[in-house]
Amino acid sequence: MELIKQLAALVGLQDSYVHAQGHTEVISLDKQQAILQAMGYDLTSNDAIQDKIVELSEQPWLEVIAPVTVCQQGEPLHIRVQQLQQNAVSDWQWQINTEEQQQFSGSLTIAAKDISERQQTRHGEVLAAELVLDISLPLGYHQLTLSNNRQHYSQQLIITPQRCFQLHDKAVLHKTFGPAIQLYAVKSARNWGIGDFADLQQMVAPLAAQGVDFIGLNPLHALYPELPQDCSPYSPNSRLWLNTDYVALEHTAEYADCAAAQQLVSSESFQHRLQHLREQSYVDYIGVAAAKKAVATLLFQQFKQQHLAKNTTRAAQFQQFVADGGDSLRQLTIYQVLQGQLFQQDWNMAAWQNFPQQLRDPHSSAVAEFASANSDAINQQLYLQWQAQLQLAEVKRLCQQHGMAIGLYCDVAVGTSRSSAESWGAPEDYLLDLSVGAPADIMAPKGQNWGLLAYNPQTLRQKAYQPFIALLQANMRFAGALRLDHVMALLRLWCCPVGADATAGAYIRFPAADLFAILALESQRNSCVVIGEDLGTVPVEISHLLAQYQVLSYRVFMLEQKPGSYDYAAQTYPELALATVTTHDMPTLVGYWQQGDLELRHELDLFPNPQVADSLYQLRADEKQLMSQRLQLHEGDYQQLIRASHLFTAQQPARLFAFQLEDLLLMSTPVNIPGTSNEYPNWRRRLTDNIDAILQCQDVLQLIADIKTARQ
Repeated sequence: MELIKQLAALVGLQDSYVHAQGHTEVISLDKQQAILQAMGYDLTSNDAIQDKIVELSEQPWLEVIAPVTVCQQGEPLHIRVQQLQQNAVSDWQWQINTEEQQQFSGSLTIAAKDISERQQTRHGEVLAAELVLDISLPLGYHQLTLSNNRQHYSQQLIITPQRCFQLHDKAVLHKTFGPAIQLYAVKSARNWGIGDFADLQQMVAPLAAQGVDFIGLNPLHALYPELPQDCSPYSPNSRLWLNTDYVALEHTAEYADCAAAQQLVSSESFQHRLQHLREQSYVDYIGVAAAKKAVATLLFQQFKQQHLAKNTTRAAQFQQFVADGGDSLRQLTIYQVLQGQLFQQDWNMAAWQNFPQQLRDPHSSAVAEFASANSDAINQQLYLQWQAQLQLAEVKRLCQQHGMAIGLYCDVAVGTSRSSAESWGAPEDYLLDLSVGAPADIMAPKGQNWGLLAYNPQTLRQKAYQPFIALLQANMRFAGALRLDHVMALLRLWCCPVGADATAGAYIRFPAADLFAILALESQRNSCVVIGEDLGTVPVEISHLLAQYQVLSYRVFMLEQKPGSYDYAAQTYPELALATVTTHDMPTLVGYWQQGDLELRHELDLFPNPQVADSLYQLRADEKQLMSQRLQLHEGDYQQLIRASHLFTAQQPARLFAFQLEDLLLMSTPVNIPGTSNEYPNWRRRLTDNIDAILQCQDVLQLIADIKTARQ
């Protein structure tokens, strides 16, 4: 038992946590053991456990220098050098190459007075010296090389700012607001049954004219073109690339030149097909994907003949995009085609873990042969990624042109899917046999298992945090604000063995201080405000880190139905926050009032027992009574409910205010029910009207105008 505890502590597995309701929950020994085994540790004997404890304890001491050091700009640059006493060297040379190709160099002499710690290992005693380099480095990613006469050692130096970017850094001093939109849910007379980047482009001008500063979006991450039914934006194939179903194919340059595509789209049968897709209340992902694939194939053939075959300037631009995309882009597109072909043969092959052995490694000769044999299909996916980037870049340009203070407010999922190209391409980056979720709380009394992968914290450090850096850079590329789903993941993640439910989980810790510092660096470099979704079980450390790095908190009116939240509204919705009435993981405000979400949860057996159900019904009654009193609501007047709650929240000090279009349309059905997958049509429900009609509706425009006034 004691050995298990020691091992758990060494790998960051917490044996207890403070529940959202304030009491301490202890993780049983058998759950800890199951998680450790899923992390790959041999627990078959005490000797095996003891050996691993010794190995993990000694590992950090046997590094001459750490793989990465994160240091705040302006602070002394500390270099820790560790050497076995019998091999210790006193004289060292150092060199730093900065991002901007500047070079700094010098020499160090380690004296007895510099030895700060000693540690006995199986290899001998290690001496640790703490040295300070008297040098001021710019923000960014630099390379330190430390050498003696025999060996060279490298370390990534990451120099970070004190805080994240804020709007006042570019002289935006007013409180901002904008809609939060599920892009796939947008209806229009021209789209193909799913909202797309052309719809988004056409929203910018009318929204900007209303004084809107941003358009909030669901994650735009790449999904599964050949498995379109896997449609959750929070269970992505790759968080580094885009969902190509959002490409408006008729707005590409190739469409204007492709007679075959124009003929197909204008045909009576295809137009009938599109009309059917547009009329659906829920996105028909399979139907949309089939229609888009038929046209995309023709467009890529046009591009291939007109540009690739002739080495035109446009072909060179595409090839530069592919080269810049590197391994992650290439692997994604190979995986999309490979997964699709294997899935058609056997449904179990949706996950790469079930692929034939020779195809599980993206660097294998078998994968190279597959890529060569299927180059057209893979290049078509690369072409679609290119078009997605071009169209989203145009949205960003339009937001700037129309004077939006923020532009796009994007969202990044907390993890990647277990069956994703992300994990196929770099399996060592993830804890492959654990699934991310959340412990039980008021929103999900049975807890949640999201089926997502967590980073492996050891690999993350060994790679100098490069996977996390790449994630931020990819998602800030088009964003003026970025929401980190479940921001607590930077400190700890609730993980349970694959196949177990959420109650079998425990928290695994992550290097939060380094991750938040890197977040601040990328935020400043991209002039991107950061919002941390801090709902659920939130440890005190996260609140401190959010404040320290000026990451905006996430405050939801619907979750703040307590007398104090009205009496002390400025503290409930502080300046350093984004305020919203409800979210995509909650019922719409009308649905909340009608208690449709509770009825659905009852039908879907999401309550652990009748007592919890009764308590939640009672809590809802109390919350509604409080809202009625404080907002002076009239029973059954949903327009007043929407107006009063939105204007109350908009008036608060929070720097950002987001409203859901569904609420302004008095919609009652939720877009997502946490804790469900196939039980409810999550991520499919569409808006009730076309977007241009919504943005011309006088009731909607009047409420947006009143929100703008409240914000002032």
